[in-house]
Amino acid sequence: MAGENHAVNKQGKRIIVLWSVCSVGKSTLACNLARKLAKETNLKIGLLDFSLITPCLHLFLELEDKESSIEYILKSWQENYSYRDLLKENAHIMKNLPNLLCWTGLTKEPELIDKLGDIQARTIITELSDLVDILFIDVQSDTLIIPTDAALKTATDVLVIVDQNRNTIENTAKWLNNLHERNMDISKFKLIINQYSNKALYTKNKIESNLALPLLGTIPGVSKVNYDNSTVSLVPLLKYGKFDKAIENILLQLHLYKDIKKHRIFFTAPRLGSSR
Repeated sequence: MAGENHAVNKQGKRIIVLWSVCSVGKSTLACNLARKLAKETNLKIGLLDFSLITPCLHLFLELEDKESSIEYILKSWQENYSYRDLLKENAHIMKNLPNLLCWTGLTKEPELIDKLGDIQARTIITELSDLVDILFIDVQSDTLIIPTDAALKTATDVLVIVDQNRNTIENTAKWLNNLHERNMDISKFKLIINQYSNKALYTKNKIESNLALPLLGTIPGVSKVNYDNSTVSLVPLLKYGKFDKAIENILLQLHLYKDIKKHRIFFTAPRLGSSR
């Protein structure tokens, strides 16, 4: 039944920021979380690339030849002007997923980051959150960069992505301490361990202890060949069963949609010779 497949959004609009200090698959997760939610619900899902120095969502979504959404907005910026229509017009709508809208970062003119002040960054996030039901934002690791700072402050949820590498954990801990000192609300930060293996030196318990964040979920290790090939060829990792289930569990933990499998009714054909 169509009514069984819907998002749970009791608290109103959700702005979910994905943040990491190293290259640990953050953008890959952002794409797959958004894709999964768009595919499984009828809600309007937004995906914003605010990782402006090293944007890559346009590569995953095959938008290399399209004009950058954020570049166009910044070049058109005027004081006291409504940008909702511009953002709506410059959304990239995904093929086969018309309810997934993407706004790409500074793909061709990175120098435009100098035009992106705090007011502009907050305006873009606010306007986009009004255009969609759930907004995912992929941000740069450096929290002192204005777009990252604005996104972390306005987020309803921050997903901190790490792997089990010692340098990743230590650097993440340092940045979290920096955020504490700046009075950032860390209570909305949640931990995801990507490419998780129970054979790694840094276990789940050790990582949780070092970072003092609640563990939202783990993404099981997909073989390096499959993971790298999926990233390069832009094939979503959702086709790998364990990865897909892990993505679904994270969305459930965030209370973004219900698991409809429990409610699904299966009908079987009657056996030959039955009275029906």
